[in-house]
Amino acid sequence: MATSTGFTRDSENSFVATFGQTECDILINLAEQLIEILAERVDDVDSDPLAAMVGITGHDSPPDDEVLLRLLPNAYADPVESAEFRRYTESVLREKKRAHAMAIRSYLLNTNESKVTLNQSSAQAWLGAMNDIRLALGVRLRVDENSHDQLELLAPDDPMRGVYAVYSWLGWLQESLLLALMDDTKSR
Repeated sequence: MATSTGFTRDSENSFVATFGQTECDILINLAEQLIEILAERVDDVDSDPLAAMVGITGHDSPPDDEVLLRLLPNAYADPVESAEFRRYTESVLREKKRAHAMAIRSYLLNTNESKVTLNQSSAQAWLGAMNDIRLALGVRLRVDENSHDQLELLAPDDPMRGVYAVYSWLGWLQESLLLALMDDTKSR
């Protein structure tokens, strides 16, 4: 799976890529799944209105879901410090990651063109969302430093082969956007 083009810098604040309809559909679907999985945990107790207003939750334990744990990891090895940090940051982190995924979803749902043009801000959001999607897919694929050779040899009828193809394509797409952001030749 590959797009017609990866991202390239078009001008100082413009980054473009071309997608086929299937690729757009895949990105929309994956962004929607990410948005869904990042939905806030429901508090069992009444929340303090001030705490809710500043994003402090009663959640101090790591998520049970392994994908969520990868997306919202413990900040510290010490469980007490990690729990306290989670209470103050998890809600904001979830919302930021959801907003990044919404940027991809909204853009692709609201355009009829195959050419995607991003500004600096939306390019950063797309990078964040693609990274989060790849992290989630990596958990499902059990990606680690030694697994790429095994994943490359998946049987053609293995359902994970398609997941790995999307994972690899997103890595390539993410790299092209990152390189376009670093390319300052057109920003002079």
